[in-house]
Amino acid sequence: MNFKIVGAILRKDALSLLPLVIVTSLLFLGDAFITRLDLLPVWTEYGQALLLVALFVLVLSVFQLDSPASLTDDWLCRPVRIRELLAAKFALVLTTTWLARALGVFAADLGLGFPLTESVLDAALPPEGLFAFMLPIFLFAAIVTRTFAQGFGVLFAIFIGVFVLPTPFVRPPGPLTPGIRDGLWLSGMAWLSTLPARLMCLVLLVVGLWLVYRRRRLQQARVLLAVTVCVALSLLVMPMAWLSWDATFALQKASGPAPVAAAGNIWLRNPYPCFPAARRAELAGPAFDAARRKAGLTLWDEEPLRDVGPDSVAFLTSIEPRGLPLDWRAKLAFVQARFMAGGATLYSLRPARYLTDSQGDGPLSHAWMLPEPVVQRLRDSRIQLQLSYSLTLLEPHEFRVRADGERHEVPGLGFCSADLKGNHIDVDCFSTSHPAQISAELNDIPASRVYGGVDFAPRWATWPYSQRVKLSIGSPRLARHDSITVTAWSVAGYVDESLTLPGILGAELAVCPLPVYGENAFQKSRWSDTAPHAAHLPSVDQGVQLEVLDFGGTGSTIVLLPGLGATAHSYDELGPQLAKTARVIAITRRGAGYSSKTDFGFDTPRLSQDVLAVMDQMNLQKVLLVGHSIAGEELTWLGGHHPERFSGLIYLDAAYDRSGSDRNSRLRQLNASLPPEPPVPPEAFLDYEALSNLLEQRGHTHYPEGELIAFLNADKPFVAGTPSIDARTQQAILAAVEAPDYARVKIPALAIYAFPDPDKPLPPWYDSRDAKLVANLAEIRAIGEAAKRKNIELFRRGVKMGEVLELQDATHNLVLSNPRQVLEAIEHFSAHIAPGR
Repeated sequence: MNFKIVGAILRKDALSLLPLVIVTSLLFLGDAFITRLDLLPVWTEYGQALLLVALFVLVLSVFQLDSPASLTDDWLCRPVRIRELLAAKFALVLTTTWLARALGVFAADLGLGFPLTESVLDAALPPEGLFAFMLPIFLFAAIVTRTFAQGFGVLFAIFIGVFVLPTPFVRPPGPLTPGIRDGLWLSGMAWLSTLPARLMCLVLLVVGLWLVYRRRRLQQARVLLAVTVCVALSLLVMPMAWLSWDATFALQKASGPAPVAAAGNIWLRNPYPCFPAARRAELAGPAFDAARRKAGLTLWDEEPLRDVGPDSVAFLTSIEPRGLPLDWRAKLAFVQARFMAGGATLYSLRPARYLTDSQGDGPLSHAWMLPEPVVQRLRDSRIQLQLSYSLTLLEPHEFRVRADGERHEVPGLGFCSADLKGNHIDVDCFSTSHPAQISAELNDIPASRVYGGVDFAPRWATWPYSQRVKLSIGSPRLARHDSITVTAWSVAGYVDESLTLPGILGAELAVCPLPVYGENAFQKSRWSDTAPHAAHLPSVDQGVQLEVLDFGGTGSTIVLLPGLGATAHSYDELGPQLAKTARVIAITRRGAGYSSKTDFGFDTPRLSQDVLAVMDQMNLQKVLLVGHSIAGEELTWLGGHHPERFSGLIYLDAAYDRSGSDRNSRLRQLNASLPPEPPVPPEAFLDYEALSNLLEQRGHTHYPEGELIAFLNADKPFVAGTPSIDARTQQAILAAVEAPDYARVKIPALAIYAFPDPDKPLPPWYDSRDAKLVANLAEIRAIGEAAKRKNIELFRRGVKMGEVLELQDATHNLVLSNPRQVLEAIEHFSAHIAPGR
């Protein structure tokens, strides 16, 4: 290589095309500043198209300045070797585009205060995108054309050919068309399409350069350009439309690690006995729509439903992956439903959306549509529904990043920043390690997690590109946000799992009938809250109302606080008993039951201020405060900060130090190993008696009817049995707990602790012959009792005027399992303290 000749050609071309080189360089340089600094919002919509046009004009100009045809005519006059000529051309294109962008990125990053190492890597390693794919096509078009008109004509023909061909890009398949199609682009496996197409373009470009510059076969090169476009398009479409899913997923498996040993323990569970279902003509019905919204599902647009009759059946599935290691995820790649009889597939379905697990780590939820003719065909057969899932196992690697807006090096990941801006936290992470996915969340609140794009390409396929992920965490006031958690997810293996269920909607038609006009019989439940109380909704904060139950009574006042997720209705039976000798009210904290569902105010001081606000509005000067479970946090804070408002405190299995709990503790592992409770059959939600009998048979405590309605939505079709409090609220309350400051509590306090019956029969869904299960249960009991003893001593030492009462043969929900003993303990304690008014 004669670099002097390369330099001479480069100078000649640069001077000849100086205005174009300057403009193009400024565009790529300016793009770096605009995108980094968010200077021009409209640029995000039109900037990429403008840069592609500028790139194509530059490539045409550079290569047509000394076109292959002129070399053929004047070869003896200008004996320039091909490699020097092409090296100079490529150098000018790269200098004008890549180098200009790199300088802009480097300067912008330094201006934003990024570390030098990150700035250099960000400038040197381009992001993987459309330019890397289009550049070989542009180069090929430039070397086989002689004029701008020809060049743009070829480019126009390419785009027309791509968008006219019946590819998945033109018209997405409807609900009756099986196959992943365009879902591949969001599944993390797009590289199976893009990488082969990109490599083939490069290979055929080299062949084209050889034909033009070595063999002088311009017409053959033009034919090869058409072949290149067709081959690239075919490789893009093949995994989506032409290869079977089994073959596509097999390729992905072969590129990644072998499944870990834990993959053999993974299984699927249907937590609901019947799938919510509605006729096509009644998709907007309130019950079905509530179930859809609770599952976070989006239904079909009108166009895909154009051939679906009004009596077609839409239904929702929510399947839980079980047996995963703690905190791992099973990322959905593909799902298919098959209706089968006698081992033969009668009908296959695709869901409305393949990928529905982008937010949170809940069940794999999907919406399906079964057409009218198939409904009638399946109705008269002994049908099994097989749901098949292709899953990617993702292992988490967590990092804490300070939310101060500064860039921080994150060893093993790269560089991240977190910046609080109004009602969201902006997270920006730059990485060269290419994790499969990056997520961000509020500390200890996984339900607040947001995810970046997913890419399951092997490491060699992502070289030499960089990765920048920008995320926005909503509702930052759910918890303190001095720092946030960033998680890098790595692929631990791939698995295929399936679940086979009887009937069309999860069980036999006698149990789960098909929807008809109006409601099904099993959905016509008979529920009512007949407890003697008056309900109020006082405002305690801006836009926040709490449900308060007034059980009446006279004399000193008792205020009752429920446990985590429970409502004031959990005291529907104890409250009237206490009201015989005292004034009794109960409060449902924010986020639960009929109280306001907010996204702020779940720290212990704010929840405690809510209690004081209710007392002020009801003119309660001094009360006896009774709280169950998590309410112990509020009792300790209120007793320590406002002792003048309380005559005493009673902790109902609530006096615990819940701070510093280990998310990967042994207890979590043991609890995760326990068999889940079977779904509650739909007939059990017919009325209070039916559900109470079932709960009793399964060894549960007796719940008041009002609590089953308020807490478990027992009276609502499709969502009956699901808590009224969401996961974010529960996690936010737990994330905010601090070590109890018992030393500040200077008023009388009684801590009642529940000790379970060691001889209580195992739940009926447990196998008493399973030695490992029995051993795990024994270890759980031992860990629980040791922790309880430790907390009893902590309470005894810390609370100067404290008493401890141990209730044997009691459950954690001792208000319901041991109501008489709790009533006697409250009345005895209340009689020995100064009465309040």
